[in-house]
Amino acid sequence: MRTGKLNSEELKDAVLSRIEHRRDEVITGAALGEDCASFRSDGLILISGDPVTGETSKIGGLAIRVAANDIWAGGGEPFLVMLTIIAPVTYTPEDIKKIMTDAEAEAKAQNIEIAGGHTEFSDAVNRVIVCCTALGKAAKHFKVKSASVGESIVVTKYIGLEGTALLAEAFAERLENSLGKDAVEEALSLAKLTDVSAESKIARRCGITSMHDITEGGIYGAVSELCEGAGVGARLYTDKIPVLPVTKAVCAELGADPYRLISSGSMLITTKDPGALIEALSKAGIKASVVGEITEGKPTAIDGGNEITLDVRADELFRLTQTAEKTRQRSVTS
Repeated sequence: MRTGKLNSEELKDAVLSRIEHRRDEVITGAALGEDCASFRSDGLILISGDPVTGETSKIGGLAIRVAANDIWAGGGEPFLVMLTIIAPVTYTPEDIKKIMTDAEAEAKAQNIEIAGGHTEFSDAVNRVIVCCTALGKAAKHFKVKSASVGESIVVTKYIGLEGTALLAEAFAERLENSLGKDAVEEALSLAKLTDVSAESKIARRCGITSMHDITEGGIYGAVSELCEGAGVGARLYTDKIPVLPVTKAVCAELGADPYRLISSGSMLITTKDPGALIEALSKAGIKASVVGEITEGKPTAIDGGNEITLDVRADELFRLTQTAEKTRQRSVTS
């Protein structure tokens, strides 16, 4: 059992050696003994932070992607992130190195610099937590409060991409037995589609009013958040919401609601001219679908003949993994 920070040699080997300097805006980046990073940038700066707590072998890259997606959704370009890794005492410096290697690969793919952070082992956690704070540059901040009644709600790609991949990793054996190995591999591959930078760059040139990254709580939660922020209502049509067959299969097997499943990689966009937006995205090879409209009143979804009032609640991923963990603990103690 070990608690506390990595020593200097471990920090250099597992963390600092994984990171490359790539952004001119970063003046002082991650370095031994430095308490702060520094950067220089003109204009508007966006900042966002997110923790990743779910069990996944790709937690480093996912942490970068989730925080960066918030910057892209705000209309910015992320250029710098700070990472905080709190690992359980069962972890080793080699485990930290794997997280950092994965994080740096994602940072390089998005031209972001990991400028610093903190890493330690702690008996306060029983699984690793990676918190990422991202900074980005923007000419304009696209805010959800700009959405207004009468606008269309557009969704990019497919909902449930991230959630499907995470469920496939968490329940791999069960899903292989029921759906087959090919389906599990397809589900795992969806993690590669969780970057929303391309649609952000295109959408902001198409006269859109707001963007919102669909994360915890799925599309139902994201629409509810948008409506609360803008002081409007919404009407979604579930038959228009794009869901991949593999997501439907995984959710059916595990008893999950795909509309309440974490959906990083799918952007929620409001616009007065959905045709122009969809055409522009389509030319770039990005699927986009009109799934509803902004209204007065409350956010609702029409599912067949039923009208569902939308709200923000715990994500299906956490509900299923927590239930599985409780079942495992009961079987161990019985």
